[in-house]
Amino acid sequence: MEKMIINLPSVRDDKNGYVYLIKLVNQVLNNPRKHFDINFRNCAILEQNAVAILGGLAQYINTQNTLFNKALGGVMIPQYGVMFLVDTMSEIISNNLIENNFLAHFSQEKFSGYPSGSYIGYRQHTDYLDADEIAFHLDNEWLSSEKIKLSNDLKSAIVSRIFEIFMNAYGHGADQKPVSGLGVMSCGQYNKKEGKLKLTVLDFGEGIVQTVKTHVDSKFSDIEAMEWALIAGNSTRTDSQGVNLPRGLGFELLSDFVSLNKGSFSVYSNGCCAYVNEEGRYEVSLLKTPLNGTMVNISINCDDRYYKFIAEDDELGFFF
Repeated sequence: MEKMIINLPSVRDDKNGYVYLIKLVNQVLNNPRKHFDINFRNCAILEQNAVAILGGLAQYINTQNTLFNKALGGVMIPQYGVMFLVDTMSEIISNNLIENNFLAHFSQEKFSGYPSGSYIGYRQHTDYLDADEIAFHLDNEWLSSEKIKLSNDLKSAIVSRIFEIFMNAYGHGADQKPVSGLGVMSCGQYNKKEGKLKLTVLDFGEGIVQTVKTHVDSKFSDIEAMEWALIAGNSTRTDSQGVNLPRGLGFELLSDFVSLNKGSFSVYSNGCCAYVNEEGRYEVSLLKTPLNGTMVNISINCDDRYYKFIAEDDELGFFF
């Protein structure tokens, strides 16, 4: 059994962090039939984007191994997989990965995690998106009133749009994945000291850009395909759970909100990255290394301001 050791550096929720993570995804997905040991000795910071990626890669390798065993008629062979070397973790990293329930998914040790409970952290949505469970989590845990002050109408709208991101991951990924059973990975993070609330949603499916090219216009460039997907109302309508949601609506409202909030919103998919600039507009650029799938990232500042629609009955209004 071939083994590869990955010495994980500190990974932040910033440009350098995403560049590293996308390279890591390609390194693993291009040759998944290995055993990967993840060494954390050089890792002092691990934010939610890295946790989602690590979980997605582990799930991908495990699924590949299951398929390979089935192809051999169930013959037992040395397993491919991912080993997170807990003894190389600092106390800060270890506690973080226990508290966000990550290690409960991937370690044989007994941790007091919450496989389906009230926590902000790592979650796997492998076969079916439980709409009620996700909406409850976003409404009552991720966007709780203790963290950020939102009117009921605005909070409901934001929860709805973030839920659409999960549905997008299924529509652009789950039913077009080359390996079934992967689903969608997500990781939320709340840093009380910094006053920041973050969320990453990841899938290793076909990707937004490729889906637009397949279902809308094969002549689109990568940038044109991404720009088309970001326009409110445009839809590829490939949702695997039968819900016909207009793609782009969630992105539009969220981009307006994070711009006002001085937060951040970015989408990495296939050969493109899109992020919201200071004017609240999307800037789309090509990635040097493509991402085989889609990763959406949201960061919200938990300040003392109260946010609502200017006209609470008009969801197209601005906030103050």
